[in-house]
Amino acid sequence: MPLPLFNIPFPLTPPKAAGGEAERVDAALVVDTLRRGVVEFARMKRKDHYNVLAVCMLRDFAGREIFMGMLEEMSNRKNWHLDMAGPGRLFSERELANEDGEPFDGYILTMPGTDAVMKRLAVAKAPTVLVNITDKRLAARSESVSSVWTDNANIGRRAAKHLLDRGGYKSAGYVHELKPQFYSTERMIAFRAEMKRKGIKTEEFPEGDDFSDFQARLREWVRKLPKPAAVMAVSDMRAADVVNACRAEGIPVPTQVAVVGVDNDAAQHGTCGMSLSSVVLNMNMMGRQAVRELDFLFRHQKWHGRPHEILIPAKDVFAGESTARSVSATRLVNMAQDFIAANRAVKIAPADVARHLGCSRQLAELRFSQICGKTIRKAIEDARMEEAKRRLKGGAAANEIVKSMRFTSANQFYRIYKRHFGHTIRQVNA
Repeated sequence: MPLPLFNIPFPLTPPKAAGGEAERVDAALVVDTLRRGVVEFARMKRKDHYNVLAVCMLRDFAGREIFMGMLEEMSNRKNWHLDMAGPGRLFSERELANEDGEPFDGYILTMPGTDAVMKRLAVAKAPTVLVNITDKRLAARSESVSSVWTDNANIGRRAAKHLLDRGGYKSAGYVHELKPQFYSTERMIAFRAEMKRKGIKTEEFPEGDDFSDFQARLREWVRKLPKPAAVMAVSDMRAADVVNACRAEGIPVPTQVAVVGVDNDAAQHGTCGMSLSSVVLNMNMMGRQAVRELDFLFRHQKWHGRPHEILIPAKDVFAGESTARSVSATRLVNMAQDFIAANRAVKIAPADVARHLGCSRQLAELRFSQICGKTIRKAIEDARMEEAKRRLKGGAAANEIVKSMRFTSANQFYRIYKRHFGHTIRQVNA
């Protein structure tokens, strides 16, 4: 839309005087005139009140989070009025107008409308923000459209990093949606690239329309993966399917197959008998960003060089049971020994060691006893006694050691020392 002149003296090239010489033009006056013209133009375009239609699917957690983000961001815009289309279904043409029959000033769509609706929106040219959906007709508009997307490449990288931080693997796997989806492919490509950098090949479990043999095919697939394996699933629902397939094949999760999903959907935990590690999406931020994009379109109509698509990265990775114990037994014990050695001068307990390892105390004790032949408590005592002996030989007084190493009492220190070494403290430097 061209900028109205508002009495701006165009052209701005200096006019010719009677003598043929160019008259001087005050540059400050020109700049001030332009500024006032732009401000007046912006005021003309800014309305006192905006009616906005938001179309959200509130039946799932993600849809509710997006909608909550919208409401939080709109709370700062007192002149906006929000209407909701019927959740959980395609909205119709009659919902493109408000209760007074007037078209809305702007739209935020997290789910598509009917074909007729999308055609009308494409022609209407009202400011429109698409959230995780696309439409060729709207995308063809040269102005007043913005898209907010989940950053699927970021999701794939976050999942890979989470798995790689928890152990060494012989192979990796990726489980797609049942039907081909672009976001599944984008996540897989990023996940595979991260694994490849570590020299790990990723095997894909392909999409397929036939759900009747899905579980049988998935069981065969996980059985053939070289173990230990790191598996990412496109969603928590598919991640739960992987865990159940492993259980059916007698494959322990996560010691032999570590699994991470996407969405952090607590409802899926009950379907597989354990908490799932999952990439947490920032849906609240997507809702907030959608409102910001619409606000920009209301004020500017075009992007003037700003990106047409906004990518929202993942918020976090929830570490559940499906990956918490995925490190190898040897590495787990090495990590425990390093932690004990680093804290030998302070008072720690087996529970502190397990917490550092990110696994249950039962698993930590089991792996430690299998490899070291003693309990974690005994390993802590051994390390502390060796440190105490080193200090005694260095000339430190027993009372100083009791205080600095946080023994309960001097008597406790003397008793443990004699039991451990078979001689008293007095005999150290004798």
